Parts: sequence; C-alpha cells; structure tokens
Amino acid sequence: MRELTAHVHVSPYVLLICSAKFEPDPTVVRLVRAFIRKCCLEVGIDPHTPMVLACELATNAVRHAGTPFKVTFVALEGRPMWIEVEDGSVELPKPRAAGPSDLGGRGFELIEALAASWHTDLNLSTGNKIVCVTLKEDAEEGEKEDDSDNGRAADTARVGGQHRASAGQPDLHRGPYLRAVATPRPA
Repeated sequence: MRELTAHVHVSPYVLLICSAKFEPDPTVVRLVRAFIRKCCLEVGIDPHTPMVLACELATNAVRHAGTPFKVTFVALEGRPMWIEVEDGSVELPKPRAAGPSDLGGRGFELIEALAASWHTDLNLSTGNKIVCVTLKEDAEEGEKEDDSDNGRAADTARVGGQHRASAGQPDLHRGPYLRAVATPRPA
C-alpha cells in the first residue's frame, strides 16, 4: 500500500481527502480495511460500515479488473462522506441476483443495503473506472438528523447513477469521466 495524499487541507471545507494505491492481490483487502479504518478514526466516525463497503469494492477490483487500484476516502464539511475505488478497467460492475447456492454475487446487495448510494464513472481516454459509494449520514457520529438540504446538494451520487453537483458549481471534479448509469438488479 502506498499512500498518495493525506490530510489535504485546500479549503476550510475539506476535512480529509486520503488515497492509497494497492496491487491486485486478494491479501491487500486487509490493508484496504486498515486504511479506511484510519481515515474514519481521523474524522471521528465509526469505521465498521465504511470498511465493509471499501473491502467489497476492493475485492471486486481484484477479482474483476485484475489491475492495480486506488482507494480514496473523501470527507467534506456539510456533505456525506464517500469512498472511491479506481481501477484500470472500463468493464462496468454487473450486479446480479445470487441464488441460494451461489458462492458470490451478493456484493452489490450488501452495498445497496449499507450505502446511501453508489455509481460508476468511466474515463475512456485512460481506460479507468471509479466505483463510488456514498456513506449514509446516519452512520456518521455527531450528525444531526435533518431532512432538509439547507440549500446545498446533500450528496455526491444518487441511486441509478444520477449525479448532482454542489449548488452553483459544475460537475467537473474528475475531469473527462462519463457517468455510467447503474442498472437495477434482476429480481
């Protein structure tokens, strides 16, 4: 694991942006877990659910992309936190309904149950994709329950791959990425 960015304080709204690169080896999933735990403790939230989500995305990157991958944890003031896993494949995730005897295929069921939302971004010019999960706000310690968005975009992603940029700002935070619409799982 190689940490790329830690404690980037480019504005008073950035609590933490931290990234680390990993090799496509199943044994690195424990390192991803430790990395996300460290990030969560840094910003004062319970690390359990974010670790589960990050490990599922990392496992998918190892199994399906088979390329080195980068995990990024983002915490901005007044916005839900999110975790991104970027790998060297443009193959979109294929959520599926697993049968009772299937050994796999339940990862996105887990993600949909634990995350507020998820989406995939593609960069066809570099051959990369990013799978992003937005953490539920009620999982964050010290957060008040408030259904209003107080005039700001309250999330980075919406179910179904819809994206809403923060109020008054274009959605240019990742450059030439294309939004890949998440398709519903077959029932």
